[in-house]
Amino acid sequence: MFYKTQKNTTFKKTLLKPYKMGVKKLLFLFVVTLSGGLSYALPAQNHADYKNWSLQDLLFSINSDLLSPADKEIYLEYYLQKAKKEQVSEAIIVGYRKKVFLEKAYDQQMLYADSLLNYTLTLNDIKAVGTAYNVKSYVEYINKNYKTALEHGLKAEDYLKGAQDEYTLNKVKSSISSIYYHLDDYEKSEKVTREIIDYYQSKLHDTSNAYNNLRGYITNVFALSKTNFRQQKTDTIQLLLGEGYAAIDKLNSRDKALETAYFDLINGMYNHRMKNYSASDSLLTISLTPIQTNGDFANEHLVYLYLGKNAWESSQPEKALPYFEKIEKLYLETTFANTELSEAFDYLITYYQSKKNLEKELYYTKLLMGLSSELHKKNSKLSTYMHVHLDTKKLEASQKKLEYELSKSHSKIKGLYGLVTVLIFIVFIGLLYYQKKQQKLQQQYRQIIERAPLTTNQLTERLKQSPAALPIETPEWGQPLHTTQVLAKKLEDFENKKGFLQKITQDELARQFGTNRNTLSKFFNEEKQINFSDYLKQLRIQHAVHELTYNPKLHLLNLTGLAEAFGFGNSKSFSTAFKEITKLSVTDFIKMRQQDEDFKEMDNNTTIS
Repeated sequence: MFYKTQKNTTFKKTLLKPYKMGVKKLLFLFVVTLSGGLSYALPAQNHADYKNWSLQDLLFSINSDLLSPADKEIYLEYYLQKAKKEQVSEAIIVGYRKKVFLEKAYDQQMLYADSLLNYTLTLNDIKAVGTAYNVKSYVEYINKNYKTALEHGLKAEDYLKGAQDEYTLNKVKSSISSIYYHLDDYEKSEKVTREIIDYYQSKLHDTSNAYNNLRGYITNVFALSKTNFRQQKTDTIQLLLGEGYAAIDKLNSRDKALETAYFDLINGMYNHRMKNYSASDSLLTISLTPIQTNGDFANEHLVYLYLGKNAWESSQPEKALPYFEKIEKLYLETTFANTELSEAFDYLITYYQSKKNLEKELYYTKLLMGLSSELHKKNSKLSTYMHVHLDTKKLEASQKKLEYELSKSHSKIKGLYGLVTVLIFIVFIGLLYYQKKQQKLQQQYRQIIERAPLTTNQLTERLKQSPAALPIETPEWGQPLHTTQVLAKKLEDFENKKGFLQKITQDELARQFGTNRNTLSKFFNEEKQINFSDYLKQLRIQHAVHELTYNPKLHLLNLTGLAEAFGFGNSKSFSTAFKEITKLSVTDFIKMRQQDEDFKEMDNNTTIS
């Protein structure tokens, strides 16, 4: 369910699973737990025997809280590759799903979500396909692409309807209901949620899964309560609160405390609407700590909103202000916003209007208009609040202020026209500059492409063609090679084997060549007329240009991945070196290359194969 999040209890759940690990591995995990203070295990390189573990044992470790994030990623990648090698479809699906949840970047999340979907489509298993679509829906949801999330969610529902798995189907329907809620389509959200509640009610006496069914029932009663609150169905909320509190009494103590907090939140919001501000404050304050502990920042800030509204409507605006500012901070730090929390900006604008603080008032008006624009992109059907309260009242107020300021002096109007003219001229000059810059970039790009070698074996020929390059003479039979000739031969071998892609120092290369740093340094300076650092940099960038020109798969990597692939320590050093040698940024080069028709054809062929 997306209405509220639940703190990670994976380790405890995993310990209850019937995995029969060897005593040695269990003892290892126990010792690591004690040594790490119930936190992280030893680094992966110190217990590399995980490669001898079964898929079941690997999953046990991945699901535990014993691994550091870096080690968990290593274990999970090995688990997924092992599952593919052993062709265990269930494990492959689990591996892809966990990859999605582990990744932070949207592009990487979608990469694994798409891989999961493509794999499940080959299995002829409609439940697996439905689950894959639900994972794609989840990725779009957490990235606030609600319309796309709904499309994937509805596809997931269609597949799961034929899978004879009502429990999974209703979990997906809960997600769909939540998406409808965020799209402000409360009628559809209510309809779907009531269907889910009916399902869980019918399963409350199913002893095989009774507790989970009870949790599902309570979660969806909460969801319906929140939806009905937005619909202002006051009488229904009272009934739902009663049903929710009664069902919560059947939970264990830990779950009971958390679920009670969520219903106290709704109850606090309800009492605010009934103008019972003291009772509302009490309920909201009690709910805050469990919701914070659960890591649910969205509902945590909903508590702040209603605590602020209680203070505001009790004629205590100074007390209300810090609560609304918490919501502003959340928006600025995470860009999280919805139509509920946006109310805080309305109060902030009104507050600074009363203080005649024009700067702050305009600041929050601007912030609210930006928030409105963002919500419009995610959902064209905005709530009544956003449409009426913001788009008319606030804009009318801003317009009146502007008219008042302009009426003070006609000279300001003339100044405004002059400013507009100057701005138009600046924009025009900017466009000309931009066009010239783009032409220059294109010219530089074409020169790079024309010089790009057709094969990687030609890369090292660049340095050899330099006037300063040392010609390698073949000695007469029986005559020993000169030191420079030996070094030149070894350097040629080093280049052919692409040793320059490894992280190597001049001292290390000297040892490999059986010489010392001074001799090798002298060789580079006198014979190559280049220092070792620039030598490596040029070879790496030449290789990078070639690969980025002819290898579409590399375009899937980010700058960090490309830097690692081409021997650089980090993305900054790679970008700097690329720009220094090619006179073009790596991002501009990649963008231009992707627009070339021959590259598109290569990319299509790669995809088909």
